[in-house]
Amino acid sequence: MTQSPRDLANQKIQLRKQQETLLRDLLTVVDALDRAAEHWHQAEANSQPSQSQEKTTPNRWQRWRQWLGQCPLIASSARPDQPDSEPGKTDVEVVASARQGIDMIRESMLAVLSQHQIIPLPSQGHPFDPTQMHALGQQIEANSAPNTVVQEVVRGYCWKDRVLREAQVIVAVPPAEESRRD
Repeated sequence: MTQSPRDLANQKIQLRKQQETLLRDLLTVVDALDRAAEHWHQAEANSQPSQSQEKTTPNRWQRWRQWLGQCPLIASSARPDQPDSEPGKTDVEVVASARQGIDMIRESMLAVLSQHQIIPLPSQGHPFDPTQMHALGQQIEANSAPNTVVQEVVRGYCWKDRVLREAQVIVAVPPAEESRRD
């Protein structure tokens, strides 16, 4: 039994809608990876303790290691070949390793999306484009041109020839001019 052209067209439309739904769902995973990468970049920047902080109070990673060392199951499985001579160094390495791992997963995901013609829409620093962006708000910015995107809250993406998801942005507005007195 052959299908009519109308049935084939309807099937194509349904397939494209299903693909778009799947791709939008994958973009939420990319958003989570972006947030995780940002968290680990900040954690890495904050894990470099100052000299005075090292001597007075242990950082949160050192406290976790101390607590985990007191747990019988974990303490008994600790590897004896890892000396604890530099307590701060291993904490920094753990944070750097976690950051690198998240970055690798994020880059892999973006590469897969790119292979399927899904590309991020540039928005930060660009003029506001209502066909590709949704303005969440405005921010007074003296150093930015009016109607320029100053913050990207959610990244937008294109798939093939159309917008898959609009970018959600904050747009610059000029400061209010003071009324002139003559």
